[in-house]
Amino acid sequence: PPARDRHGAFLRESDDTLCYAENGVVTPVLPRAEVKLRGLHNVENLLAAIAAVWGRVPVDVMRQVGSTFTGVEHRIEPVRVLDGVTYYNDSIASSPTRTIAGLRSFDQKIILIAGGYDKKIPYEPLAPEIVAHVKVLVLMGATAPRIEKAVREDPNFDPQALPILHADSMQHAVELARGAAKPGDIVSLSPASASFDLYPNFEVRGRDYKRIVNELQ
Repeated sequence: PPARDRHGAFLRESDDTLCYAENGVVTPVLPRAEVKLRGLHNVENLLAAIAAVWGRVPVDVMRQVGSTFTGVEHRIEPVRVLDGVTYYNDSIASSPTRTIAGLRSFDQKIILIAGGYDKKIPYEPLAPEIVAHVKVLVLMGATAPRIEKAVREDPNFDPQALPILHADSMQHAVELARGAAKPGDIVSLSPASASFDLYPNFEVRGRDYKRIVNELQ
């Protein structure tokens, strides 16, 4: 509906700004470009937060939080930029659904590190998302063959457009990703699998990944 008829928090399409409407008055809170969190789902979460605290928290405080909050650890968490390549830790993505959300949060094709413990969940729904959003796929762990099979069987898969690499450890996976990356690229650990084959939980997995990335020279 037109802004004058709205009530509550919304994303204004004309200038891509998060706003709040009340009694016909629209208050801009912050431009979407200033939101540090990746993905439309995080914009929706921020709009819900604005609505929840409206009238109790000053707009400038909302703007500051919205433009500086980088999210929780292991959820599309920025790790570092090295040689023009940005590394993200999305270790919490231990299912295909979560990895799909992570892939959709980037506006370019990425280098994806995936794979892990096999919980016997289907990977066919993930395959078209990998084909659409990934430029290099680095696989590790017990689910690597199953993810690769699903991707190769996708009707839109092109082996020339999507190289699939295999790693035998997190260190190896990061090295392969770095070797494939060029300035401007994004590398993300978003495993679509549990961690139990190599790590006790996704937190330990994510911290090991971050340690390796931060030690790259």
